[in-house]
Amino acid sequence: MLTRIAMARFDDHMQEGTLVKWHIQEGNRVAPGDLVAEINTGSETIRIEASEAGEVVVLKVAEGETVPVGTLLAVIDRAPAPAEAVTAKPGKSVKVRRIIARKMVESWQTIPHFFVTVAIDMTDVIGLRKSIGVTVNDFVLAACVCSLKEHPWVNSLWIDGEAVEQPVINLAMAVATDRGLYYPVLADCGGLTLGGISRKAAELATKAHQGHLTQAEMAGGTFTVSNMGMLGVESFSAIITPPQAAVLAVGTIRGEVVVNDNGEPGVAPMLRLTLSADHRILDGADAADFLATVKSYLEAPVTLES
Repeated sequence: MLTRIAMARFDDHMQEGTLVKWHIQEGNRVAPGDLVAEINTGSETIRIEASEAGEVVVLKVAEGETVPVGTLLAVIDRAPAPAEAVTAKPGKSVKVRRIIARKMVESWQTIPHFFVTVAIDMTDVIGLRKSIGVTVNDFVLAACVCSLKEHPWVNSLWIDGEAVEQPVINLAMAVATDRGLYYPVLADCGGLTLGGISRKAAELATKAHQGHLTQAEMAGGTFTVSNMGMLGVESFSAIITPPQAAVLAVGTIRGEVVVNDNGEPGVAPMLRLTLSADHRILDGADAADFLATVKSYLEAPVTLES
C-alpha cells in the first residue's frame, strides 16, 4: 500500500512551507523514525520523520521549493522488503535526471547555439601546477574568471527578450557524481585568486559528491565550465544552461605534433576548449575574442597567480 506525505499545517497561520532538504532519495528504504525531510514554516524548521517502513517511490517537490499546505511531497510504498535483500549502492537520482532533462530540452529548443574551438599549449600550466598544488581545471576556471572581466558581455543572461550584463561573476562548474550531474556555483568569484578559486572549487566538488550541496550553492550561475578531460574526451560541445550566454567545454590534454616559429616540428601538450554560445547574445567575433583571451592566460599562467 502507498503512503502519501503531504505538506502539513504546523500552526494555525501556516499557508505554505518550504522544502529545505530531503534526507531520502527515490528508491531508498525507510524505517519508522528515519529522518525524511526538513520543512521551513516561515517561523521555524520542522524535521519530518517516517511513521512506517517502506520504499520511497517518488519525491514530488524539489529542495528550496515553496508549496501550499496539502501539496503532495512524496510517496512511500509500504510493501515489505524482499527476503538475500541487500542495501543498494547509491544510484543516479531520477529526480536530478528529470530536472537536467527538462533544462537541456528547453535550452536546445530555444537557444540558437553556435560553437567555436581553440587549441592551447598547456606546457607552462603543467609545469607550474606541480609547484603550487592546484589542478589543470583550477587554471581553466581562473582563466575564465579573468577573461570574463575583460569581456563582460559574455557574462550576460537572456532576460525578458534581451541580454543583460551581470555585475558579478558567478562561475558554475559541472560535477558528475554517482547521483547525477550537479552545477555548484563559485559565487561572486571575480576577486578570488587562483588559490582561492582552487580551494572553493574543491570544497564545492566534495559537497556535490557527498550530496550536501544546498540550493543556494547551485543557484545564480552566469557562466558555466564543463570539464570531461578526466574521462579522456578530446573535445566536445556542451549545451548552454538557460539563461546564460555561454558554456565552455574542456577536453583532455594530449601530446600533439606542433610546428614552432622556426618551422621545426615538436610535441606539445595541447588542450581543446569549445565555447557554446547563444547567438542572440554573442557573435562569432565575441566568442573568438573571449577564447583568445582565455588562451593567452593559459599559455602564460603565471599571470593567474597575481
